[in-house]
Amino acid sequence: MMAEAALAVRQLMRGCRKAALATAGEGGRPTVSLVTVAFDVDAGPILLLSRLADHTRNIDRDPRVALLFDGTGGLSNPQQGPRVTLEGSIGRDAGERLRRRFLARHPKAALYAGFADFAIFRVEPGRAHWVGGFGKARWIEQGLTCPAPVAAAFAAAEEDLLAAVNDRLGGAGRAVAVDPDGCDLRHRGRFTRRCFTASLAAPAQVMEQIDRLTTKS
Repeated sequence: MMAEAALAVRQLMRGCRKAALATAGEGGRPTVSLVTVAFDVDAGPILLLSRLADHTRNIDRDPRVALLFDGTGGLSNPQQGPRVTLEGSIGRDAGERLRRRFLARHPKAALYAGFADFAIFRVEPGRAHWVGGFGKARWIEQGLTCPAPVAAAFAAAEEDLLAAVNDRLGGAGRAVAVDPDGCDLRHRGRFTRRCFTASLAAPAQVMEQIDRLTTKS
């Protein structure tokens, strides 16, 4: 049951391209900002932030953050829809891999991602508060990221996986990221998240899931 709840949290987060970022301002005053998000292979959130922004200065003082992911879009009563508040700590990442994943999801950010004041940050998840609607709420502290060996295997195989997936998709969209929980697609300039039926244990299982998705669509 806990594993299913953790997967539901990861799937909801991965389906979001934006979130509300909460940081502690001067004197501990709460501050909330709208940010665009991408995700590492293991589901750790990736942000591209400017050091000129208040939230980045707040992070430099206190790396504890929270992100609100909203899955209630399109509902007449948002209170009946799912949302997740993720608590964790945030830090800079100077590697190119996370930058590539962020820009794959937000290609227009390439216009300013190279500016000197911008940097990639990754959030290390701590715990999450999941709300699925009225009377459906719980704290989740385990399984918020995929197992490290599985994530490492997917990261190492991602280039080959993307080539294989895009070959299978033909012209029905282009995969820009693959992970154990699903894949990110772009089609005619629009982003789509396609979830797998389960969290995968190995890259070799991806193509079976892609076949199911293409058959279903």
